[in-house]
Amino acid sequence: MTASTESAGPPRDARSTPAHETLTDYAVDEIRKRIVIGEIAAGSKIGVDFIAKELAVSRIPVREAFRELLAEGLVEMYPHRGAVVAGIARRDVEDGYRLLEVLEVMAVERAAATAPAETASRMRVHLQRLAALREAGQLSPLALLEEHRSFHFAVFDALETGMLERTARSLWHACERFINASARGDRLEQAHHEHLELVRYLEAGDVIGAVAVTQMHVRHGRHAALRGLGFDPS
Repeated sequence: MTASTESAGPPRDARSTPAHETLTDYAVDEIRKRIVIGEIAAGSKIGVDFIAKELAVSRIPVREAFRELLAEGLVEMYPHRGAVVAGIARRDVEDGYRLLEVLEVMAVERAAATAPAETASRMRVHLQRLAALREAGQLSPLALLEEHRSFHFAVFDALETGMLERTARSLWHACERFINASARGDRLEQAHHEHLELVRYLEAGDVIGAVAVTQMHVRHGRHAALRGLGFDPS
């Protein structure tokens, strides 16, 4: 067992997570979060038995979770070795952000056309939570991850269930390590202002403005992610 998996924290009761539809969903989310915030580092082996004990679930949902995380590119599977956290390639960061820009713009266009006020209201809730956590000095990496994800997923929630909604969520999860790496230093404040601008454009029903700030937000995020991951962003 690697040190990174052993330091993942005390066992957690799966029954305390009613937002997850299945134990596999719960396992996927918990393992993903630990990878994204760096509790389990790239190259680390993730033991089935250890994670099952940590999450208070059987081995079956953990194995199923590994298959989903493999599809997201977060883990790699090896015979006789099991699941290992995948490394990050610059090409994947570049491709991920290009695809994310396309899907986020499509999602914002649709949300702005169908439910702008409701979407903006849900997004403001998460901005307010982030502000309160920051003010209280309680903005942990996990809290930032969850509230930032929820802010963007408020746009996806405005979509009808279908190809765009499913693909946008899946891509976000695949890119979340890159997105998390962008949340450093001055980029946090810059991103906060971009989030506010997006909410204001949605409240005003300004589709063109909402699309423009979304494109800018994703492009700034790409630059910051490359820098945060040690790549030349130029």
